[in-house]
Amino acid sequence: QLSDKLVNRFVSGMVVKVDPPDFEMRCEICRRRAVAMVKTAFSNRQTGRGGDPAVPDEVIRYIAEHVRSNVRELEGALLKVIAFAALQDQPLTQAMAQDVLADHVEHCDPMVRIADIENAVANYFNTTPAHIHSAKKDKTVSLARHFSMYLARKHTHMSSSEIGRLMGNKNHATVLVGCKRIEEFIQRDADVNWRCPAGNRVAKARQVITQLEDGLARA
Repeated sequence: QLSDKLVNRFVSGMVVKVDPPDFEMRCEICRRRAVAMVKTAFSNRQTGRGGDPAVPDEVIRYIAEHVRSNVRELEGALLKVIAFAALQDQPLTQAMAQDVLADHVEHCDPMVRIADIENAVANYFNTTPAHIHSAKKDKTVSLARHFSMYLARKHTHMSSSEIGRLMGNKNHATVLVGCKRIEEFIQRDADVNWRCPAGNRVAKARQVITQLEDGLARA
C-alpha cells in the first residue's frame, strides 16, 4: 500500500534478503554475546575466586539447537542460564542449562507434524510427498524417504510402525533401516548425493539435517 515515490526511494538503497540464522550462526551469536553477559552477571562476585567463567561450548550448542525462533529469544535464553549460574554460584553446565530452560524450550518447541516434515524434505530434494509415500527406489526418493523417517523419529513421539503407516504403509523394519542409514551418515558427516533438475548435488549430512530442521522451525 506504499506510494510509487516511496517505493522508488526504498529500492534505491541496497535490498537484501535476511534469512533466520542457521545453527552455526546461532552458536556464534551466543558465543559473542556470552562474553558481555558473563562479565555483567559475575561483576559482583567475591574477589580471589579467579576470572569470569567461560560458557562451555556444550551449553552454547544446546541453546542454539533448542531456541531457533529469533535472535532476541536466543539471547534471552542465554541470559537466563548465565544469570541463574551467577545467582546460584553454580558452574555453567549443559545439565544446568537443560534444567533452567526446560519450560522455555517446551514453550518454544513447536509441534512438528509428519506433513511438515515431508513437505520440507520433498522441497529440499526436489521431489514430492507422493513420491516419498510410493514404492519408488531411485536414489533421490530413497534419500528423501529416509531423511523424512529420521526426522519423524527425532521430532515426534510416534513409533516406527506409526511413521511407516503414515509414509505409505511401510513396515516398522523399513523405518528402522532408513533411520539407521541417516544416523550413520550424520556420524561420519558423509557426503549426500542426489539428482535434481539442475544436475547432481552434493552436501554434507550434518549440513542437510541442519537445513531441514531450520526449514521445519520456520514452517
